[in-house]
Amino acid sequence: MEPLAARDTTGATIFEGALSIVVGENNSDLATTLCLLLETEPDMRCVAAVASNSAVLEAAQQHAPNAFVLDLSLDGGSSLPLISTLRERLPRAGIVVFTGYKNPALNEQCVPAGANAVVVKTGEIDELTGALRRAVRDAGAQQPNA
Repeated sequence: MEPLAARDTTGATIFEGALSIVVGENNSDLATTLCLLLETEPDMRCVAAVASNSAVLEAAQQHAPNAFVLDLSLDGGSSLPLISTLRERLPRAGIVVFTGYKNPALNEQCVPAGANAVVVKTGEIDELTGALRRAVRDAGAQQPNA
């Protein structure tokens, strides 16, 4: 059996193994739907769907995921400080901010905080899955000794 690998639209391998993902979203229906959609991808597993900053940290400690999908606003406030904390604790994890705000200035806030990408919720699921794969690849490449 061939090892599991994330592939881009051309079929090129961009990440070996499965992505284990924590979804941080304060809308429980959306969080559940996101997990179901992400798990239709053969290389993605949603290990937790939580609504608050503190619950994301708990899930990170419990599951040691290699990817996060985070709403910009979670129960407990902005996820920007959370992103910085996750980047510090899990430097090789990919972090994608999934937001309803279509504002280019968000990249100027989220990327310096430690996010790899910002994806608008109104986009296609392929945009999110592609961003997750690239985020994990890029985070791993940026921290080779982590």
